[in-house]
Amino acid sequence: MIEFAYIANSITATTTVVAVALVLCLPAAMCEPTKCTKPELKQCYCGKTTYDRQELYAVNCTGTSLSTTRSLEALTNLPDETEVLIFTGNNLHELPCNVFGDNVNLSQKLRFVDMSNNNIKVIKGKSYHHVLAVERLILNNNNIGLDGIGFHHPRVFSNFVSLVELHLTSAFADNGVANISTDLYEVFQNSNLTRLAKLHLEHNKISSIKEPRVFCPLSNLLDLHLSNNLLTGIHFDISCMSHLRFIDLESNRIRGFHEEDLAILDSAAVRSKLNNSTFAVDLTFNPFSCGCNIEIIYNWKRNTNVIVRNGDLIVCRQDVLGNPLDPYADYHKFNCPIHTTLVDHNHEGHTMVILFVFGAVILFLGAVLYVSRFGLKRFRPEFNTSSRKIHYTTIDKCEEQEIQYV
Repeated sequence: MIEFAYIANSITATTTVVAVALVLCLPAAMCEPTKCTKPELKQCYCGKTTYDRQELYAVNCTGTSLSTTRSLEALTNLPDETEVLIFTGNNLHELPCNVFGDNVNLSQKLRFVDMSNNNIKVIKGKSYHHVLAVERLILNNNNIGLDGIGFHHPRVFSNFVSLVELHLTSAFADNGVANISTDLYEVFQNSNLTRLAKLHLEHNKISSIKEPRVFCPLSNLLDLHLSNNLLTGIHFDISCMSHLRFIDLESNRIRGFHEEDLAILDSAAVRSKLNNSTFAVDLTFNPFSCGCNIEIIYNWKRNTNVIVRNGDLIVCRQDVLGNPLDPYADYHKFNCPIHTTLVDHNHEGHTMVILFVFGAVILFLGAVLYVSRFGLKRFRPEFNTSSRKIHYTTIDKCEEQEIQYV
């Protein structure tokens, strides 16, 4: 027993070590890192690694806290064979022109660039050169100023001709978010992002979209991620994106949709079907108001060709404390017709009981009315005739008795 316990503990310990090793390898995607040989990259790791399910040569400068000067020295001295650059957790407030230097060989090799969490505030229009082969650019968790970037630096992404994924989650400074759609429209319009398929704009406090055509320059966009913002509806044009297959609107501030908005989503599903594809939307964790708003969504969800992801999690929130004695108070308040789908699945049983009782009462009253109007009329002649027979029979017998006594 002791030997078995020892073996079990050894297996558990080994499993734990392997799991920890895997977790530690995930952020850097390097299980056997080696220090870079160039002195400018002495705090970074270089070498072949598995990234995006491929064996690629990567330079990893994660969490080195390099200053702006040291960061620029590192970025301008990347090895020619670099295919993956992971440069996160440093201090790089401004990206100057040609941030990767004059290494022409790099433009043919570099495919994945992650520059998240560097406190980047300024990206100049000519910052990115030699990025012709880059397929994924990640700029998450920065502080990029948007005020006028579309006017001052509209070609900031113009050299990313092979870009497939653009990650801008929590990437922008709060003071420019109000005009984000206008700035991004100018940037997209002046950039050659014809291959872009996935755009991430989560956690950017976007409350309104003043330029409805903001995403139209991205003609081949497939997935649009706008979760965890402050949007109140679909206030942007999606008809111009004929290949769009998914919109993520999870955890925004949408309280309801007009029928016109839902018709727009239906049209997107029709276009996707023509392309032998599907169209999906995620609306979970929005504060939908109860009553007509949620009823419209439930009815639409039941009949639409749009794939509503996690549709069972779509619920409403009461605006005010409801009347527990009247579960349909919202319908009465807004004069909203009650459909078969209800605000709460628990109300369905109540409705069936009410309809059953109401039907039984109607049938009972109908039966009473029928008997009172037609049943009594049918029995009344017989009753009258019987009464008359009894009456005259009595008279005859009385007369016979009187005659006999006389």
